[in-house]
Amino acid sequence: MELLKNGHGETGERTVWWSVFILLAIGTGYMFASGENTKVIMGIFTLILMGAIAFAQRRLKLSLPSFFVNIVYGFIFISVGLGTFGGFYDIPHFDDFLHLASGIMLAVGSWIILQKMLGEQLTARLPNAFIGLYIICFSLASAAVWELMEFAGDKLLNFTIQGRNPDDTMIDMIDGLVGGTVTAFIILRQRQRK
Repeated sequence: MELLKNGHGETGERTVWWSVFILLAIGTGYMFASGENTKVIMGIFTLILMGAIAFAQRRLKLSLPSFFVNIVYGFIFISVGLGTFGGFYDIPHFDDFLHLASGIMLAVGSWIILQKMLGEQLTARLPNAFIGLYIICFSLASAAVWELMEFAGDKLLNFTIQGRNPDDTMIDMIDGLVGGTVTAFIILRQRQRK
């Protein structure tokens, strides 16, 4: 946590952001040159998302710790850079891995947000049942929002993210729920030890 207080965390965050942003911009350019218009649109949306995250980190009072934001940037690179541009989605269960990892990441993020919003003293007084339910619901709701965005992309922009199989949507949400639930139990266990 000392890294976050002395400014090195912010410098590292910028380095990771620029590294991922440049790699994704190069990938988007390559997809454009290859005539992969759908992947170009996904790349542009991802670059806009990264810009929005960086803006929120600088401007909002509830900015997230640099270590966590770096994990988010790494996840974005793996999912878009390797998955979409690199063809990793053809690897069996790569998508399951990503949705499970996103459930874990969202659960940790929801815990960080709750602590920042309420402060340490008030968070310490919350019952474990509430915290567990909050983390699980946050993870599942976030997975649902992601699936809604995939659905919108398929319907409005002619993407083929979800395909024609509704099982993919449900399995993705289950993966996110499992990741969020396991993480909620780990967070509650650590909380009880303290």
